[in-house]
Amino acid sequence: MEYSYACVFCNLQKGTDLGSINWQNGELVRFFNPRRDLWGDHFRLNEAVIQPLTDIGEVTSRILDFNKNERIIERQLLIEVGKYPSTAGKEKMSK
Repeated sequence: MEYSYACVFCNLQKGTDLGSINWQNGELVRFFNPRRDLWGDHFRLNEAVIQPLTDIGEVTSRILDFNKNERIIERQLLIEVGKYPSTAGKEKMSK
């Protein structure tokens, strides 16, 4: 059985798209693929904000709306109660 690595909100934002346009250079860039990419290569967690480090990180963050106000607030609350990132999430972030 194959499991999804994205939340329902990310999946709804992404739809069937495989990538997006990099607004700085107009090139098509694929989305981050959690089955083959390392999270820490493309993103950094700065308090409750997920900062992109690469073009892949930028288009993924923008299209999946990682830093929408409601999502940042949710992350902040989870951080305050020690639930974010999860143990599994910390492991993926450090790889």
